[in-house]
Amino acid sequence: MMRIAWFAAFLLLPSVAATAASKVGGVSRAEGACHATLNGRSERLAVASAVYLDQELRTAAKARLEITFLDESKLTLGENAQIMVDRFVYNPGKRNRLLLSVTGAMRFVGNPDTPHDSDTVISTPHADVGVRGTDFWAGPIDGQYSFLLLEGEIVVTTPAGEAVLDEPGEGVNIAAPGAAPGPVTRWPQAKVARALAQVAFP
Repeated sequence: MMRIAWFAAFLLLPSVAATAASKVGGVSRAEGACHATLNGRSERLAVASAVYLDQELRTAAKARLEITFLDESKLTLGENAQIMVDRFVYNPGKRNRLLLSVTGAMRFVGNPDTPHDSDTVISTPHADVGVRGTDFWAGPIDGQYSFLLLEGEIVVTTPAGEAVLDEPGEGVNIAAPGAAPGPVTRWPQAKVARALAQVAFP
C-alpha cells in the first residue's frame, strides 16, 4: 500500500499510538452479513461490536457496515467491501491521525469538531486520500474506481500524480491502480445518487 509522505512522522510518535488489539471504535450500524478477523479468529459483527487495530472487517453481498471511531468520525462500507485500521492516534482536542486500508465502496465522514490539522489517510488499491475534516465517497462506478467529494477537501494521490477536490460534487476517476488521476469534474446528480446508493442503508 502507498503511504503519503507527510504521514511518515506519525510512525515516530510515542505511546499515544494504538498498539495491536487496541480498540479504535465500534460498530454503530450493521445490515446483512458482516465479519471481522483478528489473529486468525473470525466473528460476526453486530451493533456495539468493538473494532480493533489490525482487525480485518468484511461485508458480504447486500450488506452494509458503519463504524464510529473514538474521535467520532464515521466510515460506512458497502457490500463486498473490506477495511483494516492500520494506524490510529486519538488525542481529544488535539491532533488526531487515522490510517485505513479500504477495498470496495465506502463513505467517510470526519468529526466536524476535530482540529483542522488532524491527518487522515484512506488507502485504497488505486490511490491514497489525504483527508481534513471531510465527507467523501470512494468506490467503483462506471467501470472505474472513483472519488467524490461531498464536503471539505481531499487530495487523491497516486505514484503518477495527484488531484485536489475542494468543491462539493467534484469527482475524479482512476483508470487502474497507480495510474494518474483523471481530470476533476463536477458529477451530475444522477451519478452522485448512484454512488451514495452503494453505501446507503435500506
